[in-house]
Amino acid sequence: MIPQPLIALDIGSTKVACAIGLPHEHAPGFELLGTSLVPYPALSEVWLGDPLQVSRTIEQALEATAVQAEMDRALVTVSHPALASERARVAVTLGDEPVPVRAQDLERLNASALHQVLGVDRDPLVVERLGCDGNGFAGVRDPRGLSATRLLGTVHVITMPIAARRTLIQAVESAGLEVSRITYALPSVLASLAEETLRHQRAVVIDVGGLSTDLGLFVEGVLHDAQILPWGGMKLASAIASELKVTMEQGLTFSLEGTACRKPAVRALVERHWGLLQPAIERLLQEGPRPDVVLVTGRGALLDGFAEWVERSAGIPTSVGRSARMTQTGDLARQVGVSAAIGLLELATRGDGRAMLRSAHLFNRLIDRTRTILTEYF
Repeated sequence: MIPQPLIALDIGSTKVACAIGLPHEHAPGFELLGTSLVPYPALSEVWLGDPLQVSRTIEQALEATAVQAEMDRALVTVSHPALASERARVAVTLGDEPVPVRAQDLERLNASALHQVLGVDRDPLVVERLGCDGNGFAGVRDPRGLSATRLLGTVHVITMPIAARRTLIQAVESAGLEVSRITYALPSVLASLAEETLRHQRAVVIDVGGLSTDLGLFVEGVLHDAQILPWGGMKLASAIASELKVTMEQGLTFSLEGTACRKPAVRALVERHWGLLQPAIERLLQEGPRPDVVLVTGRGALLDGFAEWVERSAGIPTSVGRSARMTQTGDLARQVGVSAAIGLLELATRGDGRAMLRSAHLFNRLIDRTRTILTEYF
């Protein structure tokens, strides 16, 4: 059976990035057929409030890939200022005497974590089990087969408003596609940079978008902590335009010049806005050993001097990350702009190429079970 091409959409606050790949028939991985990066025709701080605009931009992004094939399903990754990152410490009882930990016990642990942190108006994007403790073991991420009477676990959860998820699905469906799964952008960004970061056991990824910035600490590829800030490149451009009494286009141009801008007022604003990231960076670095590397990505990371500022602030080697599949493209903004979409294809085609799609069923079961509990409770 010939595999169908996969569509990956990275729906951001200022653009839609699209990557289409053909999974290898008998091996992990995929052939990249085409990519595109299309900005919205108008910018708004409530960009998901206009699903029609998002839908039309998705259609333009699909056309811009120039891929001619039958495709009706899409994987979607998203970053949004309204996302929330939380940790839960939960426990489940296994038996009066030690019994082997089973896969369904871990599902119960995840469901208990969702019950603890998930509000009635939010849905999960990431449910990551960081470590489990039991009789005679501690900090084991996958304790299946080990014996315990009670299992305690630390679970990291990223959630988004249900209304935003519904709007996102509506926009994708209006473009003629069915949503296979919606997931968080940072793991996809890391997956696109895997060849560069596999040798680093601990890495911080900073993805600077238009209206939000995501900072994540990864330990051996697992997202251990995340900070989601309502700040991005467009916020800086807007502040410059307001301060200097210039147009938004001029403010955007000045912002891209970063600390190399000739105007002292611009340099001062840039430094002040970058300083908003400092507390979030420090919080990530408080957990355990210092990371080996910091990778900055997103088009906001291309502001002149940003990577150098992060390196000075964190005291860790910092570089701009982009997918190795895009190195032949001369446009650096395009290289970093499509990283999350390409990374989504990388995640979807690892193993037998269907693991990511199957994992959506677990998410659906966890969401339905947790929502039932919350509804009955309230």
